[in-house]
Formats: sequence, C-alpha cells, structure tokens
Amino acid sequence: MDAPLVMSSRIDPAEIDDEAHNVDVTTEYPLAFYEATREQLSPDELDVEMELIEDNLGTPGEYEGFAHSHDTSDIAAGPDLSAYKTLGDMQEKMDAQLALSRRLRAVDETDVAERIIEYHFLPDLLGNLKAFASQEFRCRGCGTSYRRAPLTGTCPNCGDEVSLTVYEGAVTKYMDTAIRVAEEFGAQEYTKQRLEILEQRIERLFEDDTNKQSGIADFM
Repeated sequence: MDAPLVMSSRIDPAEIDDEAHNVDVTTEYPLAFYEATREQLSPDELDVEMELIEDNLGTPGEYEGFAHSHDTSDIAAGPDLSAYKTLGDMQEKMDAQLALSRRLRAVDETDVAERIIEYHFLPDLLGNLKAFASQEFRCRGCGTSYRRAPLTGTCPNCGDEVSLTVYEGAVTKYMDTAIRVAEEFGAQEYTKQRLEILEQRIERLFEDDTNKQSGIADFM
C-alpha cells in the first residue's frame, strides 16, 4: 500500500502535500498566540504573525534555515510503544481515552464520546448486523459453506451439523458500552435515539419467539 509509484531524484517542496507546509519554523511563539489559545480560536481565526514553511516556498528558505522552539538530544526520544499498543482490549483503550479527555481542559469530553460512538461503535454494530443477516453457513465436519442453511440442519455431503459463521455476540458486543458512554457523557439526543433504534432492531432479531402463543388478532 505504501510502495512508491514514482521515484523522483529532485524534491520540490511545492509538490509535497500541503499538510507539510503548515509547520511553523520559528524560534518562539508570540504572546498573542497563547492569548488566542485561551479563547479556543481555530487556526483559521488566528491573526498572529508566525512563519510557516509555506511562507518560504519558491525561495532558498524552502530547503534550509528551519528554526525550532525546543532543542532535543534525540529526535527519536519518547515512548517506544503508544498507549494503544500497551493497553489491553478495545474497552480499556476507550476508557483511557475518555479519562484523558476529562482531564484536559482544552478537550470537549462530550465531543470525544460522540466521535467514538459515531465513527467506531455505530459502524461496527451496523456492519456486524449486516454480516449476520447475510452470512454463510458452514459444515463443522467437512467445512462446506452454504449460502442458506439446509432445512435438515445437517450437511448433505457428510451429515454433520451446519453452524453459523457470525454469532450474536459479535453483533451485540459494543451495544451496552455505546449506550453507557452516550448516557455518561451527555451525547446528543439524535445519537441516543440512533442507538435506541439500533438496540430495538437487534433485540427483535435475536428475540426468542418459539414459545409465544399467537392469536388471530395478532395478524389483523
């Protein structure tokens, strides 16, 4: 995926991704910068004179003379492994992220929780729900896969039991956690309602109705 498609013998800074141009090359930050951070202004709203790499494009300064604010004895100094690697399962990672968001005044903990639900829990829950509904069935004996389970419940080839390939636990594993996070961190009503509707869909899907007695009125 990261293999280069084109090799260039000459690096032109103007052709590099714009994100690399948005790096400051000053020896110190002006007082106005820190005052702006107290107002929680976005970078687009900053009216502060700070030299960026993009300011030097097309000049000799695009290759040399980059200043920095803090010295270091080793550019690779720091933790060898991130917390994402050292922590255990996804639940532990999420709890650590939310605990950190509560400690940082510059971070909106509700927004962090919303993003976790929106970009992690909901896609995972919906994806697993779709995978369960469209799954194949596999024979435990010979391994033959079937688009639909045989009515006999056994494999026509070897007679062994045919089982699911996606189970209920894979669909519901984040449901309770997502609801807890939404309630604990005050997520928007829209987000809570999405989770509520999804929970109802999952409950209806896995509801055991084999022992329920139905009357004619239930179908009218």
